[in-house]
Amino acid sequence: MEPAVGIDLGTTYSAVAWVNRDGVPEIIPDALGEALTPSVVGFDASGTPIVGAGAKVAQAEGEEAVAHLFKRWMGDAAFRFGGGGREWTPPELSAQVLGHLKRQAEEALGTAVRRVVVTVPEYFTHPEREATLKAGRLAGLDVLRLMSEPTAAALAYGLRPAAETRRLLVYDLGGGTFDISLVEIGAEELRVVGAEGDHELGGRDWDDRLVGELLRQLTTEESELLADRPGALLVEAERIKRTLSARRAAELRIAIEGRTIRATATREGFAAASRDLVEMTGHLTRKLLEEVDLTWDDITGVLPVGGSTRMPMIREFIEEISGKPPMAGIHPDHAVALGAAAQAALLLEAEAEALRLPGTAVAEPILRLGGPRKVSNVVAHSLGMIAESADRERYLNSVLLPRNQRIPSQATRPYKFRLKGDGSDEMEIFLTQGETENVQDCAYLGRYIVTGFPAKGGRREAVVDVTYSYDDSALVDVAAVDRVGGARLDVKVEQLPEDIPGRFLLPPAKGGGREPMTVYLAFDLSGSMSGPPLSAAKGAARAFVGQLDLTTTAVGLIGFSDSVKVELKATNNGSSIERAIQRLRVGSTGYGNDADPFDKIKELLRRDQHRRFAVVLADGVWSHQQKAISRARACHGVGIEVVAVGFGGADHGFLRAVASSDEQALFTRMGELSDVFGTIARELTESGA
Repeated sequence: MEPAVGIDLGTTYSAVAWVNRDGVPEIIPDALGEALTPSVVGFDASGTPIVGAGAKVAQAEGEEAVAHLFKRWMGDAAFRFGGGGREWTPPELSAQVLGHLKRQAEEALGTAVRRVVVTVPEYFTHPEREATLKAGRLAGLDVLRLMSEPTAAALAYGLRPAAETRRLLVYDLGGGTFDISLVEIGAEELRVVGAEGDHELGGRDWDDRLVGELLRQLTTEESELLADRPGALLVEAERIKRTLSARRAAELRIAIEGRTIRATATREGFAAASRDLVEMTGHLTRKLLEEVDLTWDDITGVLPVGGSTRMPMIREFIEEISGKPPMAGIHPDHAVALGAAAQAALLLEAEAEALRLPGTAVAEPILRLGGPRKVSNVVAHSLGMIAESADRERYLNSVLLPRNQRIPSQATRPYKFRLKGDGSDEMEIFLTQGETENVQDCAYLGRYIVTGFPAKGGRREAVVDVTYSYDDSALVDVAAVDRVGGARLDVKVEQLPEDIPGRFLLPPAKGGGREPMTVYLAFDLSGSMSGPPLSAAKGAARAFVGQLDLTTTAVGLIGFSDSVKVELKATNNGSSIERAIQRLRVGSTGYGNDADPFDKIKELLRRDQHRRFAVVLADGVWSHQQKAISRARACHGVGIEVVAVGFGGADHGFLRAVASSDEQALFTRMGELSDVFGTIARELTESGA
């Protein structure tokens, strides 16, 4: 069987590992015995690329045509680096590093290396991951999977079996990126629960702070001399940073133009200058814990990964925020490559098992250590599309597939589209990644064009079911199906127009578009809804939202029992709606049946000029039915349509009285709530009634 190889393609340093013949992951050093290769590309006199240590020396000597930190520009189509007589893109420069590591592994193992696992920061978006795959292809590699760096490190750590499930925070501070991931390691499975990060925060930012501390000690003349050799100063700052991890002080010493420039850095001064950077990692860590609803008492420990976690200030900060010293037992510089090799072994084993003929012997595993044999990850970014706000005054990013879902994963949403019917119809979707509604703060993955609508048929509108999916490498795919007849439509991706996102900073055009709609779900949260009824209600809410075109429909959530609480004001953001559904709790508004939601519904919707609906769910008899009926009819009187859904002990006559019509009063069984709510949403989407 081919060797199981993993590559940690780092911002400042990279490494390659394999699972050896004893079934243990190990680093493959270079010819000089070095485990790490600088992610630096220089060029010789003939323009031939030089990778690694040789390029690092050229950088220190002040040569300008030396590329570094290009991983930070992965996915940026505009970035170019001039060197060797041509311009290079980030994938092309990364391919030079990958090719160097490929040859290094082949020379050490004595065999061809083609299929590998390559790691990326957890927080890389789709364009950055696509660029990494392209780099692999350019280097002659077949990338089995893109694996997140914290997950790889956790897998390397988890190969040591333990009696109990461990819940770890992987604190991954590399040269150019920071990721924090919550990982559960059990006997059979390693599961990523959630992730946060910043792919523009890393050890290089600490180097810049150290450079600033050193420059403050120099004269203007000395600073001007060093300005002509910025690479030399950065290389020296990196050396001093490493020295300060072992000593309290370190000296800068650079010989230039016949003189020696000196300055001194102290560990305390460096820590003070970098405190805000450290706090940024703490903010992201706390944000993740809040999102997964855990406290430090729930965490087994913090696993430091990445060379920058060697800094004493980082280890002290980890203990400061967690109350526990950082976990040990794995080399922070090697963990990611080792975990990638282990993942490659698991994938190759699974492939061999899938190809094994019935009755033949099971192949001996490549990876012979204990620990989990299955790895499941989550997506770090929500997927969405551009939508119109409920008041039609602005565009916003409507999240459709929330972050921290397990991958592979997918979500299907309907999209209502007006047809010309001449065969030239094109439905335009701007796919986004990001958590914010602000159209300026999300990443645009492309302009997706849906075609293939029939030229004839007399329809004026189509409802298209658009499916967004993440694969095992967290890469995005989009598919579309015409709901009438179920025909699969053509989807192609085009470059973003130059006016994006500027186009969406202007108000939507008035007239001629699809009519917007606002819907409030009002759920009874009295004591009788405890247990299975509440779970069924949450499932029904999710089924309802899943059948809505959120680009034109805003959804809000109300809970009521003895009082009324607006859980969420109407929004097009699917992620916010999902979080509000998760937060629904029996008892949050009392346990009785004294209140009804209709005055609040009228208050929330009275200013809206477009279609307005309320879907009310009840499972019992309300205490003040006549008041509720009167208030519901006040909603009817101002054009708010009320759909009443009951189950369990709900009163049929009361449902008919509060609904806008007999047809909008529905009684069902608890197990059919999701079907009923899904049907209501489909009717609203397809007919607006």
